[in-house]
Amino acid sequence: MSTYPKRSWFYRLANWALRWVFRLLLRLDIRGIENVPRQGPVIFAISHSSFLDPVIIGPHTPRDVVPMAKIEAFDLPVLGLVLRLYGAFAVRRGEVDLTAIKTALKVLQSGQCLVIAPEGHRSETGALQRGREGAIILALRSGAPILPVAIWGGKKFWKNLVRLRRTEMMYYIGKPVTPIIKQPTREQIAAMSDELMLLIAQMMPPELHGYYAGWSMPAERLLQPYQGEEVANVK
Repeated sequence: MSTYPKRSWFYRLANWALRWVFRLLLRLDIRGIENVPRQGPVIFAISHSSFLDPVIIGPHTPRDVVPMAKIEAFDLPVLGLVLRLYGAFAVRRGEVDLTAIKTALKVLQSGQCLVIAPEGHRSETGALQRGREGAIILALRSGAPILPVAIWGGKKFWKNLVRLRRTEMMYYIGKPVTPIIKQPTREQIAAMSDELMLLIAQMMPPELHGYYAGWSMPAERLLQPYQGEEVANVK
């Protein structure tokens, strides 16, 4: 079985520091932590409209997570080093990145948690874009459940910081799901991706539904509730 390194001392230190920083700068509303499986591989499929979205997960989640980050960020002198020390790995956006897929599968095969943004890149407006199929494909190949995760509010961060105001952000975790069909067609994979995004949209205010505004959950569901181990019991 492929392995991926466990989280380093830097991961622990960074999360500790980020928790204190976020207490000062954010008013963070966290819901659904009890939905995170206690053990085994998990895919955190997050909405993405702010640079803060993937950053708040590690410090506020009972499981260690491995985030994917755009490859351009690794070229920046300081940020690139921080991402590597934190345990993130690079993905080339806008193309099928086989190296990133293999790394993601190693993370999941090692029983760890992967953070992926199905939209592929940040939403300029803050509203949902159409989801791509990466999270579904990884779930099919690894057997890992997917957690639909809605995060929003971070787009106002810099404006609020200049005004010395805290930013209100929401971090909502839905119940884990898995694909019903194990060998789906391409059309079914796309439909699963849309269904996953609808689960995320259901946790967000209507004005942020974006591409999925006016959509309703399909009568014939392709994602089913996860029937695996117990979920985290977090006080």
